[in-house]
Amino acid sequence: MDEQRNEEIRPVNPRRRKRSKMQIFKEAYLPVVIAGAALLLIVIFIIGSISRSIQIKNAEKEASIAASSSVQAEYERLAGEVSSLMLQADYLASIYDIPGAIAVLESFSGDASEFPELGAKINELNDELSNMTVWSDPAQVTSLSFQLLIADAERAFSNGTYGTAYNRNFITVGEFQKILQQLYDNGYILVSLDDIFATETTESGTEVLRAKSLFLPTGKKPLLLTQTNVNYNTYMIDGDGDKLPDKDGAGFASKLVLDADGTLTCQMIDSTGSAVTGAYDLVPVLDAFIEANPDFSYRGAKAVIAVTGYDGLFGYRTNAEAEETFGSDVYYDEIAAAGEIAYALRESGYEIACYTYENVPYGEYSEAQIEADLSGWTAEVMPILGEVDILTFAQNSDISDVTPYTGAKYNLLSNAGFKYYLGFCSEGNAFASVTDDYARIGRILVTGSNLAYHADWFTGMFDAASVLDTAARGTIPS
Repeated sequence: MDEQRNEEIRPVNPRRRKRSKMQIFKEAYLPVVIAGAALLLIVIFIIGSISRSIQIKNAEKEASIAASSSVQAEYERLAGEVSSLMLQADYLASIYDIPGAIAVLESFSGDASEFPELGAKINELNDELSNMTVWSDPAQVTSLSFQLLIADAERAFSNGTYGTAYNRNFITVGEFQKILQQLYDNGYILVSLDDIFATETTESGTEVLRAKSLFLPTGKKPLLLTQTNVNYNTYMIDGDGDKLPDKDGAGFASKLVLDADGTLTCQMIDSTGSAVTGAYDLVPVLDAFIEANPDFSYRGAKAVIAVTGYDGLFGYRTNAEAEETFGSDVYYDEIAAAGEIAYALRESGYEIACYTYENVPYGEYSEAQIEADLSGWTAEVMPILGEVDILTFAQNSDISDVTPYTGAKYNLLSNAGFKYYLGFCSEGNAFASVTDDYARIGRILVTGSNLAYHADWFTGMFDAASVLDTAARGTIPS
């Protein structure tokens, strides 16, 4: 047998492979990178969470500040609204429109409970309203009527042609101012025709005229004022015959004008021939008195201004003959100016009435004569004034002493659009009536002779003797 080699048996030891960089990275660095990235993500998350928390808190803080500012701004807005409403209510209450004042306060857009002064004012006004006196009879409304006021008594009463008539039928600016003061002191308050009457619609759809109820403080009395023939006619202001106002006029204002502020006033040619403006007639005198005493006017009422048309309007020569006298340019300027005065009067609280076209007595006129007179009004006056529903009878002449009106004359006037008729009070006996179709009121005429010889007509209103300027008048014609 062959002898076996006694050789040492050794394990196989293959040659080692060298590790790649990727293996080294995975084994040695990747866990560290992953751990670092995880830690970074955790840190970012924590920082983000903290940042978001800060942002949320800041946003909440800003929202809270904004909300607080918004609440404060809204409160200030509502407080301003309350202040404005209170001022409006005070004004309305001062002119006796208590229901209007209450309505203004109740229009508040916020929660009234947050402003206790609002509720207190409403309660105060309701108490005042419950203590007012109700006037529901138009015959209880005192109605006084004036012609143009004399601004320069010396020129008026010494006028060779009309001085006696002026002394008898007119009063002066100073006398009128005294009358206003005494009326005010005796508790009178100006009202308008629209305060006394209203149009209502019946269930059948027919419109009818009704007397309204006036709510006035106890002790106060309603007063309607009228001024007639507010035309400043040429014969009163033109002394030399050229149809223009001059120093030889009779001491009356020559026209109503608007001053630089748009306020109604008068122009007059004084005794030196200078054109001056001021309170030379009823409108500016009354406006100044109401401005000083706003509680003299109920809801802004002033007076009825009655005009003719044959010699123009408000001192402007708007009658057809004026175009031939002064030329077309002047004529149309006069028409435009008269329209501006009419608008300003109405805006200021005055009502405008027809005093017939030619200052004529409709009571003595036939139907045909009245129709002819109204045609002049329709042609020359209505295009400037528009519709007028008040007729003030001229020359102390009414179409009837009987109520209700009937007949052809009334039908003619009714068809012309008149629904208020202002007559005159014979012997100072006041009257008023209302039907479905029209209302009628008598005017007590305030003249020099009536003040002198019928002082009892004005008892309770004013003291006629203390009003009269006897020094300027001398003997007053009866």
